[in-house]
Amino acid sequence: MSLFEFLMVFVSIIVGLGVTEILTGLARQIRYRETIAHYWLHTVAVTLIFIALLQNWWELWDRRMVEQWTFYSLILMLIPPASLYLIAHLGFPEPVKDSDLKRYYYQRLRPVWLLALIAAASSTLFGPIAFGAELFRLDNLSSGVLLLGFLVLTLLPRNELLHSLLIPGFLALLLWDIIRWHPVFSSV
Repeated sequence: MSLFEFLMVFVSIIVGLGVTEILTGLARQIRYRETIAHYWLHTVAVTLIFIALLQNWWELWDRRMVEQWTFYSLILMLIPPASLYLIAHLGFPEPVKDSDLKRYYYQRLRPVWLLALIAAASSTLFGPIAFGAELFRLDNLSSGVLLLGFLVLTLLPRNELLHSLLIPGFLALLLWDIIRWHPVFSSV
């Protein structure tokens, strides 16, 4: 087992727990679908978090050739998936039965955007701090946009128009980032 594989086990566990939270929440929504007041933006936000978890795990593959890691690098690497796990856990009301997802979204999810801000900041700074990579490069551009957007959502957690514009935009930006910068896994 390589050093990278050893470290990725821990990240994979956290990402797996986040994916489990989302799938469990969705299963509960299906189970109690007759009693739930659904909200389209909640669905888009959950999709965004699901894709962000996968993208975080996927992009770490670029670090497979790093031969030396510090404890601080490990901590920086774990902040985004840990934050995304917490978001996935907070993404669904308890109990789901008889819930109003629009009300839940605007009244209870402010900590989610703060956690998203932390995840985006640590993802942006991970390479520059841990490995001396350039901060201002094109594939970090989407992280900068997400940082600003999550800051806006943290400061204005109940502005429906902003959320209706930003959350779908974030999902589109994340998908563009994956397609543009990291579309393929390779063993070389």
